[in-house]
Amino acid sequence: MIFMMTKYLVTAALVVIISEVAKRNDRVGSLIASLPLVTILTLFWLKFENAGIEKISNHA
Repeated sequence: MIFMMTKYLVTAALVVIISEVAKRNDRVGSLIASLPLVTILTLFWLKFENAGIEKISNHA
């Protein structure tokens, strides 16, 4: 349960940071948002949860 809450908090923090940067500077906010941060974060969570290599490669 704690791990799931940590995942939610980290992902929500990422969204908040991107939206706050976009409020101040549109170009930098769009640059950060266009980076594959969510995909990398998802792959990290899958690896941390010891998901199989096949599952991680299917997602990637």
